[in-house]
Amino acid sequence: MISKTLAHYEIEDRIGEGGSGVVYRGRDLRLERPVAIKVLADALRDDELAWARLLREARLASQLNHPHIAAIYDLGEEDDCAYIVMEYVEGLPLADLIPEGGMPFEQVKRYAAQISDALDFAHQQGVIHGDLKGSNIVVTSEGNIKLLDFGLGRRIPRNGMAEVTNSHLPLAEGGTTAGTLPYLAPEVLRGDPTSLPSDVWALGVLLYQMATGELPFRGATPFELSVEIMTGTPRDMEKLPEPLQSTLRACMAMNPRERPARPRDVASALAGLALGSSPAPRMNDAPESANAADQPTMLPAAGRWRKWWVAGAAMVLIGLLAGFYARHVWVLWHAAQQVSQSDVLKNSATGNPSVKVWVNTDSGTYHCPGARWYGKTRNGEYLTQKEAQEKGFRPAASRACL
Repeated sequence: MISKTLAHYEIEDRIGEGGSGVVYRGRDLRLERPVAIKVLADALRDDELAWARLLREARLASQLNHPHIAAIYDLGEEDDCAYIVMEYVEGLPLADLIPEGGMPFEQVKRYAAQISDALDFAHQQGVIHGDLKGSNIVVTSEGNIKLLDFGLGRRIPRNGMAEVTNSHLPLAEGGTTAGTLPYLAPEVLRGDPTSLPSDVWALGVLLYQMATGELPFRGATPFELSVEIMTGTPRDMEKLPEPLQSTLRACMAMNPRERPARPRDVASALAGLALGSSPAPRMNDAPESANAADQPTMLPAAGRWRKWWVAGAAMVLIGLLAGFYARHVWVLWHAAQQVSQSDVLKNSATGNPSVKVWVNTDSGTYHCPGARWYGKTRNGEYLTQKEAQEKGFRPAASRACL
């Protein structure tokens, strides 16, 4: 397909492949702009009904004008090739940026807010994504996300899905749909169409993967994974701190009606909260003495002095306890930081500590010499790999620089 022209779009290079087709970087010869061209798999156009649905939903998705959604420009068929022309987004797939052990909570919150905002906007316009996963999300050099392939995930033929979910072959041999299977909601595996709640389920799976570096449900074959999704519970959920744990449990509730009604509710549950934070005290939890203090009382002078002395002593005691508690928390945090940094150094022991890397301060990762983003992100600095690791930065390519 390289150098071939579809309508007025010239194909320049192959940049990816998924269950629904192959993606190329191309150029709009009329408007002189880069584009992404997805040449669809034959299964998505051989069925006349499926092709009609694709046309209808591509028209819907083309109306999604949102900063975190890649725009759809065109759709056509030429020389036995059905294709969709989309906005070309320069960046790296989110799936490639998730390190072993997961991302820091603040980074998870940031990406969750952007993904939820885009997904919520699409739902309000009547568009379901249907194939939300890390490989369908691109992170730009500025640390912003773009959702791709809106509406294309629903084009998986039903008989193709049955073949995958009933397969006892290893996942690597289970066909093109196996890559999407870990994100499918249990009701979809039982035969229901994708829906707003199934998008929320996939969002929960993606956030779990971002936070832990692993998928919540696992199986050696597509069949085993399907059974685990439909009957099991997310692994090691109790090890996650609040409020992340309760948010993920809500997203991955087996009953679709028990999941958050809107994706933005997921981001709202995480926004402004730190791990381990306690809920604000309720008004009716106030002690009775507080209500009594609102009523005027007359105390003798000696009683008033005694009252202020006791209150002052209590405040000093509280201050001392708070100081000891703060120091204890700082010691634990400092020890955790040292363990975290030692883990990073341990995992990157094969790297060259003196090689100069480019640190992207927006994403919290660093890039090796020769990589696409080396020295090209908006905010960053050159450090040795050892300095970058000591400051807590992770390699963007999930491996150290040699």
